Amino acid sequence: MNRKAGWAATAALIAAGVAYQYLIYQAAHGGLPAGLRLTLKGLPLLLFAWWAATHPRQRVLALLAMVVAAGALYWVDVRGFGQAAYGIPHAVVYLSLGWLFGHTLAPGHEPLITGLARRVHGTMPPEMVVHTRYVTWAWTLFCVAQVSLSAALYSFAGLDAWSLFITVLNIPLLGLMFVVEYVVRVLRFPDHPQASIAQAIRAFTEHSKAASDSSIHRAAANDSGIYQAVAGDNAAHQTAAGDSAMHNAAAGDRGLHEVAARDCGLKRTAP
Repeated sequence: MNRKAGWAATAALIAAGVAYQYLIYQAAHGGLPAGLRLTLKGLPLLLFAWWAATHPRQRVLALLAMVVAAGALYWVDVRGFGQAAYGIPHAVVYLSLGWLFGHTLAPGHEPLITGLARRVHGTMPPEMVVHTRYVTWAWTLFCVAQVSLSAALYSFAGLDAWSLFITVLNIPLLGLMFVVEYVVRVLRFPDHPQASIAQAIRAFTEHSKAASDSSIHRAAANDSGIYQAVAGDNAAHQTAAGDSAMHNAAAGDRGLHEVAARDCGLKRTAP
């Protein structure tokens, strides 16, 4: 039952995506009412804001990207480049995905696909680790290519070719990327267990949740360290104050002794 529900949810998401891309294509050519065109422009940003709110680790960057995209939408509408506004959500999504994959390739990080594969398969042979790093590179470059080609088509190829690329061809190209990656993996590692789509989605969800939890724990640890440092400073100040009071008391005692000694001296010299 769970498996059927998962396939049904996946099919519903694909159908919604296809319908949205078709409507965007119609809107870019002026075939829809103005209110619906505005809704289509803003809908991806609302979904992006919801995603950012549920992922603390990427929240600041995602919300910043959303604000920039909203400002860009307003700017192109005011400047009269209304059609370009339909490409902004496409660019924001792929730039964000490119960062999501790409930043894990930096030194000291585990590539995103490697982390997902570990969640599904556990320990992996070295050649599979290398392969998953290459796959992370491939997805990063795919996202960058999407944005770059969209900008080039809008600038040089005209509205028809550009709108066709960011709408009608968007999901097929994304699906083709999945198919190519799967075929290469099967051909190169025929004896290695292959993850299903449901397993891949579950691994990504768990990975994102673990990353968010880790970020929260790190923030809590940093706060704890700050509190401990402040408490240590307070204790040090209190100790210093105590030492100062002790020194003052000792100085007072020395002063009393000196006064008493002078009194004794005076008494001995008195007739």
